[in-house]
Amino acid sequence: MYPETEFFQISGFRAHSNGFKKYDDTSLINAIFSDTSKLLRPGGQDCPIELVLGILPSGASYLLMSTEQMLAFTHKHRLSTPRSPWRATDFLSLSPIYFDSRQELSAKFAAYRQRPRNKNRRDLEETQDNSQANRGYVRTDPDVVHYRAYFENQRTLYRLLTRDVAPSKIGLAQPSWLGNIRVVSLVFGEWTVDNRRRDDCLNDPRLVEVGWTDALFANVFEPITGSSTVHLKLKTPSKMINPDSKSPHFSEVVEDDEAGLYLRLRTLLSHESAIPVVILVHDEAMAREVLGRAGIDVESYTSGLTDLLPLSLVEVRCVSPVGPTHEYLS
Repeated sequence: MYPETEFFQISGFRAHSNGFKKYDDTSLINAIFSDTSKLLRPGGQDCPIELVLGILPSGASYLLMSTEQMLAFTHKHRLSTPRSPWRATDFLSLSPIYFDSRQELSAKFAAYRQRPRNKNRRDLEETQDNSQANRGYVRTDPDVVHYRAYFENQRTLYRLLTRDVAPSKIGLAQPSWLGNIRVVSLVFGEWTVDNRRRDDCLNDPRLVEVGWTDALFANVFEPITGSSTVHLKLKTPSKMINPDSKSPHFSEVVEDDEAGLYLRLRTLLSHESAIPVVILVHDEAMAREVLGRAGIDVESYTSGLTDLLPLSLVEVRCVSPVGPTHEYLS
């Protein structure tokens, strides 16, 4: 199926649905939730409503319908199809979002509701989105990293791996890597009583333990191949110990010094295959510092999953193949 390239906003600031005559938020919510079609309930009539959440470069989020959903909805309710839809490439991420009840959908609509403007400054202020969901995410700053989009892309990756969403519905062509992707979850346990400044901690990390799980995902419902889990405690001269440290349940504990750790990390991340590698980390700055110290080319890793999930530019019926090396930090 060809990927959707245009989307329609259904609530909030300058939403396309604002042009639906006789449809306020309540009636629109009721109309959406009473719909039992496959387009809005792909899992079946008793399953949740599936819509799309888009994150703009400003960080603002909007609730969307795909073109296919909107055309079916407006035809059913004898409404005019809105003009000037959002393009897929207007967004940093597009991800599926699900609603189990009217209450959940109503709460989402309420988060996008515009607040009353100051009547004394109304004529002087630029009209902009002041909703609870997007206040503070109005202007685009190219230097700002929007973790909203990072998070949503991780949700999308999970949904793709579980086959819960069709890639075409969220602006993606069928990914060539789907069914063959490597995921490494990497955790660096710092000394919890270290009270130095952040810059000092990055320049001279004091690690107590490091853990990782490495797996090749063909499908999350199939046995994971090549899976391994390691929990490594560092041998340190100062005998640093975290008071709340607990033994892991799913792996044996090994001990090694810093040089041994770096060798293990280089071995873990040596990767010559065309299979994409996703590294899940909690603190990207610390991860890059430690991996760099281990002699790993961290500049070859891209932050986030945007390059792994490229949105369709226009209504083109083919997508360029992915290059031979793709490595991602998320």
